[in-house]
Amino acid sequence: MALFLHLILCGSLVFLSTSELIIDVAPRVISELTAQLVIKCSITNNQVQQLDLIKSLSLSRYNETIKEFEDLFVLNSSTLNLNQLVQSQHLQLSFGSLFITLTLLIPTQLDAKVYRCTVTGDNANAANVSLFAYKEVEYERNSTALIEEIRRLKKDENACQCCLKKDDRSDTSQSSKNSILWKL
Repeated sequence: MALFLHLILCGSLVFLSTSELIIDVAPRVISELTAQLVIKCSITNNQVQQLDLIKSLSLSRYNETIKEFEDLFVLNSSTLNLNQLVQSQHLQLSFGSLFITLTLLIPTQLDAKVYRCTVTGDNANAANVSLFAYKEVEYERNSTALIEEIRRLKKDENACQCCLKKDDRSDTSQSSKNSILWKL
């Protein structure tokens, strides 16, 4: 049994040490109350075993309507020129020579898709090669959290109304005092 666990551990370490193209998403499951979704496409160890020359790195997501992946961003690794193919006010983007990080602020159900990270380059035979990594973001309706947020907002609203009523009373009594002073 111990030998079996040791083999599994060694096998997973070998797999992790040779994986150079990585896509990561956080969180994996989003809901109505998710503040942000972070998708990172990167190359570790500054190389990919099957490629002698890395030309580009791209981040794309699956479009259900046309049944294929659409590029969101394409990074030319030699010039560091980023081609942004999607515009939105609700995103933040950072990139470097071997990574693209997309942060979607206030993600919606429409952002729950399969994302793909692609590296393109040439192998030792000067043949053009593309390698892919995928991650799926799921959407889960969270009614309990939504109800709790509504309750919290109502409490905040009630607290504000109480503060306003208290301020109104003090303003009214102050204006009454001022009018009495004017009459004198």
